[in-house]
Amino acid sequence: MSGLDTRIVLIGLPTIAESLRTDLETILWVTQGYQIAITIGLLFLGRFTDMFGRVKLYVIGFAVFTLGSGLCVVAPSGEQLILFRIIQGFGGAILILSSAAIITDATPPQDLGLALGVNQIGFTAGAVLGLTVGGILIDTVGWRVIFLVNVPVGIFATLWAHHRLREISKREVHSSFDYAGFVIFTSSLTLLLIAISLDTMDVIDRLTSASLYAVCLLMFTFFVYLEPRTQEPLLDMRLFKSRLFSSGNISQFLYSLGVGALSLILILYFELIRGYDALTSGLLLVPWDVAFISIGPISGRLSDRYGTRFFAMLGLGIGGVCYAAAAFMLTATTPLWNVELLLVVIGLGQGLFSSPNISSVMGSVPPERRGVASGIRATMFNAGNVVSIGLVAYVITTAIPYQVVSEIITGGYTSLTVGDAAGFVTGMSRAFIVAAIITFAAMFASSLRGAEYKDRTMLGPNPLQPKNHLLT
Repeated sequence: MSGLDTRIVLIGLPTIAESLRTDLETILWVTQGYQIAITIGLLFLGRFTDMFGRVKLYVIGFAVFTLGSGLCVVAPSGEQLILFRIIQGFGGAILILSSAAIITDATPPQDLGLALGVNQIGFTAGAVLGLTVGGILIDTVGWRVIFLVNVPVGIFATLWAHHRLREISKREVHSSFDYAGFVIFTSSLTLLLIAISLDTMDVIDRLTSASLYAVCLLMFTFFVYLEPRTQEPLLDMRLFKSRLFSSGNISQFLYSLGVGALSLILILYFELIRGYDALTSGLLLVPWDVAFISIGPISGRLSDRYGTRFFAMLGLGIGGVCYAAAAFMLTATTPLWNVELLLVVIGLGQGLFSSPNISSVMGSVPPERRGVASGIRATMFNAGNVVSIGLVAYVITTAIPYQVVSEIITGGYTSLTVGDAAGFVTGMSRAFIVAAIITFAAMFASSLRGAEYKDRTMLGPNPLQPKNHLLT
């Protein structure tokens, strides 16, 4: 459901914008609001799963997600749709962080990579349905039905999870909650997104935008300084003493920062430059997801046997090369089979990286800290995704005016002029170059995770202790 709603809304953005008569910044926040709610919720909800039980929170998450979906169906305006997507996002946050922790609890260490790879198939299968079934529904019934389909599925899944799942994790008793850390982290992330949005729209001057970015940096720096000195921190910095955990999370953030807006770029490319409808555009992204699904469990199994570093680095290297190639290859006349082949290779690279990296992060922490660890990992992933969309929008507007991009996305233009199309392709190429640079940086970060035991059953109860896992 979470994967479906990420992709299904992307292909429906132009239709939603036209139906609700809203502008670019509002319609982008329909996506951003969902992602920022997930990102903000992951850290403090990760604490709650350790305190109150993963299964209980998982069931609540399904219920909240279903409620948010139902409210999205009846949203009368873009602003209310953003609000309801935020509710949906908080439910999605619980599902995302709880699922990885529940699976880690229930899986032997030597099979963890495979298990988490299979779990990713569920998310990606939802994304494929969002591209295919979502395209059909939008073209035939309308955009509201893309949220309506979640309601019966969500009701069933909530009841099923309540009756079938059993709590097997140890609960960690906490005496307090880090409200100061929560406020600082939430404020800094929200302010960063607002700064990117205003900068992209060119409604603030460079000095003002630089000041906003500086404030965001100072707030986040203060957050990192404050957390180790807090009795019950929102972000447990001690976990970052593990090289597997720290490098895995840093490379996860950079990976998602590079790839987060790729779906949006490609949807706009297929619909605006190539002239395909929503359904066809969705179908053209399916090979990408099929490649990801195919290699994920295999990569997970191989990393269980031979270690995670090589496969994670290989996947990131493939991704960086493909983004660089896309920057020079994708034009209005590029043969479609070339585009599809490139997407397949990108999917293989993502699959090679994702399962080993998640396995590395989740397998490097004590069992009683898996809720927090899952929250940190997912926060890194979603924070990268959230910033990526704003970053890509900003890069594209360096080649084509913001107003033109707004009119394109919100349906103001039925077709692009030659000059506007060329400007969009130039901006898209620049965005791919930026993505390639960021992904190669992620590859370097992934290389720092160091040596690890091939047989994880040797790790013992607290993987933070072995010296070959420490930065110092």
